[in-house]
Amino acid sequence: MRQRFLWGVIGVLAVHFVAAGIYAARFPPWRAPDEGAHFAYILHLARTQSLPVFEGMGRGATYEAHQPPLYYLTSLPIVAPLLRSEGHHQIALYVLRGISTLWGALVVLCAMGAAWLLCPHTLRLSAALTAGLFAALLPMHLLVCASVSNDAAAGATAAAAWLWLCFVLLRPASDHRAALRRAFVAGALSGGALLAKSSNLIVVPLALIAVALAPVQRGGLTTPSKPTEPRQRPLAATVQWQSPVACLAAFLMTAGWWLWRNTVLYGDPLAVRAFLEGFATSPKPNYFLEQLGLSLPTYLLMVAQVTLFTWLGVFGEPNEAVKGLGRLMQGTEPTLPFVILCALIGALLLVGIGLGSVATVRQSWCTGTQRAWAPALAVVLPVLMTLLVFAEFIQFNRHFFQAQARYFYPAHAAMAVLFAVGVVQTVPTHRLKWGVVGSASLLAVLSATVGWLWVPLPAR
Repeated sequence: MRQRFLWGVIGVLAVHFVAAGIYAARFPPWRAPDEGAHFAYILHLARTQSLPVFEGMGRGATYEAHQPPLYYLTSLPIVAPLLRSEGHHQIALYVLRGISTLWGALVVLCAMGAAWLLCPHTLRLSAALTAGLFAALLPMHLLVCASVSNDAAAGATAAAAWLWLCFVLLRPASDHRAALRRAFVAGALSGGALLAKSSNLIVVPLALIAVALAPVQRGGLTTPSKPTEPRQRPLAATVQWQSPVACLAAFLMTAGWWLWRNTVLYGDPLAVRAFLEGFATSPKPNYFLEQLGLSLPTYLLMVAQVTLFTWLGVFGEPNEAVKGLGRLMQGTEPTLPFVILCALIGALLLVGIGLGSVATVRQSWCTGTQRAWAPALAVVLPVLMTLLVFAEFIQFNRHFFQAQARYFYPAHAAMAVLFAVGVVQTVPTHRLKWGVVGSASLLAVLSATVGWLWVPLPAR
């Protein structure tokens, strides 16, 4: 089955690169959200060999200067020769979109790996293929890969971190030292995730809990985090406190310098206060509730609709989704049948994620009742990642009107796994092949419709 899995990985990656390449080629230059500002970040690095300082909207080198530097620093060596001449900047733009596509490939791989790890043996191949195809073909993913921004790196590093946590929880370490090494890797991956995007801070508490619960083998026996045999207690107790310490130390070694820099420059480790002050003039909920007179239910419905449209890629980039929703409300949108088709497909995808979430929580609960805490946490990690990212989205939208599904991208691999679980748990075992084919067909129709109708359109 492993060989079939490897062939499946190759096939799904081929789908990802073809679809993302088409989107990147058809998406008009500089049309992705804040693409010019992210490009300016890399340009500043090339010209000054220093990180930009955030001074707010419309001031400083770029208004994206508050972003952590991982995506930009890893991209710079590849595009630096193209940045010396302004005539080559558009070529550099497409090269950077290619780099985003590579980060997106890691998201697809992590989704397949997590589905393979978490699902039962008889379902794991179908689940991995379904998760990979969901991750590769959802228009939000393709639009992220077709843009210059740190979103792709944020999704990839977050997915890699929680996939490693699943491995640590499900595969017992051979001894105490191996457990500490795993904890150190978990901390380094969490630090890398934070260096991709500040919102990935949510990975850190998950990592600390996971390494504390991770099982360790001793003398052929697995030592759980709460052992029942007295002779195993000293090892478990040692691992319980040393592993989180090793994880936190690795996190600080990886990302501590960035947190310290922010504290010195802006007064807090994540530069939250500077961000809120710098974007004080950006659209806020009060504008819609007070100046436009929308009721709270109407406003929340609008946010939900725009978020859904950007998740599905309807009307292309987020600003166009807002305009397209306005045309729908006025009855002047000429592509209404295709909008309805995409919305129906999106509803089916959400049902699949919902069914997968219910099945995952139920399995985690049953596992937890047997005091198998590590497997219980591993199983429910995709749900926790999705909920934490959703909570960040709600918090962000309390301050600004940012109904863009790309903020869910750190949980994209997790949602792909939940969708796959929903499919393989719902479709009869003898028809799993058709479940995979049906899911792939829906996603292919959705991504093809979006790519054909709305991705190549400039601003209207």
